[in-house]
Amino acid sequence: MEGQLLMVYIFYNTDIIPYYSLIIFLLGLCIGSFLNVCIWRIPRGESVVFTPSHCPECNKEILWYDNLPVLSWIMLSGKCRWCGGKISIRYIGIELLTAVLFEIDYLRIVDMKLPLSMLLSYFVATSLFVVCSFTDIKHKIIPNKVTYFVIIFSLIMAFIFPGYTGKNTRVFGLLNSFLGFVAGGGTFALFSFAGRKIFKKEVLGFGDVKFMAAVGACFGLVPAVWFFVIFIGSFLGLIFGVFLILLGEKHFSSEIKFGPFLAIAGYLWILLGPELIDFYFKMIINYFVA
Repeated sequence: MEGQLLMVYIFYNTDIIPYYSLIIFLLGLCIGSFLNVCIWRIPRGESVVFTPSHCPECNKEILWYDNLPVLSWIMLSGKCRWCGGKISIRYIGIELLTAVLFEIDYLRIVDMKLPLSMLLSYFVATSLFVVCSFTDIKHKIIPNKVTYFVIIFSLIMAFIFPGYTGKNTRVFGLLNSFLGFVAGGGTFALFSFAGRKIFKKEVLGFGDVKFMAAVGACFGLVPAVWFFVIFIGSFLGLIFGVFLILLGEKHFSSEIKFGPFLAIAGYLWILLGPELIDFYFKMIINYFVA
């Protein structure tokens, strides 16, 4: 108990937050580098664990000092050391994006004084958002390997560290994660079924259903999450779709990739979701009371 209190004191000590921020940022760069591997390999059926990093052009193995996040890309001027093939700037973009989002996750946990283990939940959810957004944009898929891993990993972590979903005991931690998984996937499965019946076609892919099940496993049973993610994700998708229609890029029956908008809405929940929900209900109460 004393060790736990010491960890909490160190973690929330404002004098050393900048040092932790630096560590979190560097961790985010490294995780972002791994997410790049997932985004490239998983849709192609390649292993993200056992196959060494290699150039997609010449297939030569990348040396460890050529695989440092951001730094190696700059030192190599965005080109392969062996064949001179161009390395997309997207790689450092995803590394920096992940690092910045991880930094925001950390500061959010500190600001809200949330359980320390919930930071891991935020990191896992953020990684899910990044990978699924880019694979959906590029390949029109939300990989099962990613969503299944996040679901299983979250259930295990919620049991080992109940604070992963904000609970105090292992049983309630696991139960909360499981109920979140069921509610998240179940809600979207109902939307998918209803959309198919109403519009006589697929309006929500089953990848979106599994994505929301994974989000639920991360956040636990928080009903406001589904309202927030569905409403904000749908609103963003609608605005984007109308914008493309006005530009002549799409028409009303065109398919729009929904995964990135769900991911953005999911991260907005981490960023300020509870405050927006509280603000919304206060407005409703004040309206009816007045």
